[in-house]
Amino acid sequence: MIPDKRVNSFHVGQVWESPKGTFYRVMDRQRGGKATLRLDADGSGRKTVRDWDAVIGWVLYGDPEHADEYPTGQETRA
Repeated sequence: MIPDKRVNSFHVGQVWESPKGTFYRVMDRQRGGKATLRLDADGSGRKTVRDWDAVIGWVLYGDPEHADEYPTGQETRA
């Protein structure tokens, strides 16, 4: 089971899916709960900054520290 601390905040390398189905990879964490994200699961798209409060309803799609716990992705809701 993925610990709450991994699901309740951004961590570098994670991939999140927005309610519209867009994937974002966490590239960097900033102070105050913000993170630098890149569009696409591989992180090749444009850069954006999101606050943790602005991602209600997003789904944790992948976490490199717990890759064995994602048989098909989309297991944990934020």
